[in-house]
Amino acid sequence: MKIASAKLNKEYIVIDIEKNDTQALKKICSLGILPGLKIKIVQKQPMIIFEVFNSRFAIDNELADKIIVKETN
Repeated sequence: MKIASAKLNKEYIVIDIEKNDTQALKKICSLGILPGLKIKIVQKQPMIIFEVFNSRFAIDNELADKIIVKETN
């Protein structure tokens, strides 16, 4: 599922990043978002805020549509 569809306060693992938009891919990778990373969705409006380790990052919906995650068990 795309990160924009993820539920609040749940933990997810990034499984893929869409590679067809190189500018978006560079932005996402510059944040350290790579496949295998565990993230937690903290807020979804007006921007998506997620937590990685003890840091929080905000991205817009356009970037969020490029990040594919799955829920951890």
